[in-house]
Amino acid sequence: MAPTPEQLKILAENKPGYFLIKGAAGSGKTTTALLRLHQLCLNWLSRRDRLGLADQVRVLVLTYNRTLEGYIGELARQQVSKSDALNLQVSTFSKWALEAIGETEVLNHNQAASFLRPLANRLPLDSDFVIEEAGYVLSRFRPDDLELYLTKRRDGRGTNPRMDQRLKRRLLDEVIAPYMALKGSRGVYDWNDVAVAASNVNEVLPWDVVIIDETQDFSANQVRAVLRHLAETFSVTFVMDAAQRIYPRFFTWKEAGVTAFSKTYSLKQNYRNTKQIAAFARPLVEGLPLDGDGAMPDFTACTKEGTLPIMVAGSYRAQIEYIINRTLRTVDLTTESVAFLQPRGGQWFSFLRAELKHRNIPFVELTRESKWPKKLGGVALCTLHSAKGLEFDHVILPGLNREVTPHGHEDGDVHLDTLRRLIAMGVGRARESICLGFSREDPSTVVNLLDPDTYELVTV
Repeated sequence: MAPTPEQLKILAENKPGYFLIKGAAGSGKTTTALLRLHQLCLNWLSRRDRLGLADQVRVLVLTYNRTLEGYIGELARQQVSKSDALNLQVSTFSKWALEAIGETEVLNHNQAASFLRPLANRLPLDSDFVIEEAGYVLSRFRPDDLELYLTKRRDGRGTNPRMDQRLKRRLLDEVIAPYMALKGSRGVYDWNDVAVAASNVNEVLPWDVVIIDETQDFSANQVRAVLRHLAETFSVTFVMDAAQRIYPRFFTWKEAGVTAFSKTYSLKQNYRNTKQIAAFARPLVEGLPLDGDGAMPDFTACTKEGTLPIMVAGSYRAQIEYIINRTLRTVDLTTESVAFLQPRGGQWFSFLRAELKHRNIPFVELTRESKWPKKLGGVALCTLHSAKGLEFDHVILPGLNREVTPHGHEDGDVHLDTLRRLIAMGVGRARESICLGFSREDPSTVVNLLDPDTYELVTV
């Protein structure tokens, strides 16, 4: 894993403090984080010896989800030599926070939504939007500071639906307050409560070095919890790209506790995608709102040539049959990786699983898996959300129909903006080729955003 000229500048920096690494899709953010992890471990072990310290150097790497945890954990073990003087932990925020606060009953996403939905129906807005907005409020502000929602600027999502002051007040009084009371009466937490509780724990040993990958999808309360448990002298590195934010969790660094960065770096070169893949993805992100930490992909920064992406129009069964016959039969699955990514998991993979088994094509499922498979090639099944931070030789996104990609239809709709970022992120996982499938009768809106000159259309 030889560092690039861009990465060498970052690796040369070993001062304590807060550091921010911003990069567009394919720019090597995760690789940079791992190289920096290796360098910081060496630097801090050397510092320990120089100062004659007895305590271990404590290093924490936090990832966005369990799948990425498994991937980074495997690579981190390759990067960092074992030492009795080093305590290295790679974890998701949720796992780390639960270890800090101890066992407690936590509502999963569906359970929390079932608590919120009857309350959300009180407002003259789509209930899914109200549930999402309540989650944003509870993830950004401390329980004692919820009133700040009325005055703080709300960025990081589309402009519709619009929350005026009257609706904000009703959200606090008629949805969030009774929701918190209901949780209290049941003696349960949601994941926002876990972040707040982890911030308040006093018994956690402090961390010398912290690296947070995909920081754009962490909440303010999660960042606060981590920063609450730093050593007196520390190094914290945030690695992110706000253009790939798939959850509307915007917050300012200052309110999360970061008053100033010792250094900010930007990674611009796209090392992963071919020119053809980058051109294909461009319409998905053009025009989307960016905050100060966003990095719009530079589509002139790719140097690798490849084949045109393929769009397959037809029934889902026909899409899968064509893709298996054209793609899986023409790649070397012992050395090349193929990922089937879909917006939703569970039953949406049922037909694909059955078809792969019928054709004796082995596959692994990566969604929520914290143990990364050691095999380099082969077929993987994964949801789009769990694919963040990963990369594959060939990426296939079948079944992009309206049914699995719902959203509003007004300009600036928050769900459409999020969907565009999500699909663009999935496309950007591909190193060599990309294939999308959709129904001719019910195509997802994102299909119509794509430029026909950037892909080959196949009707099956």
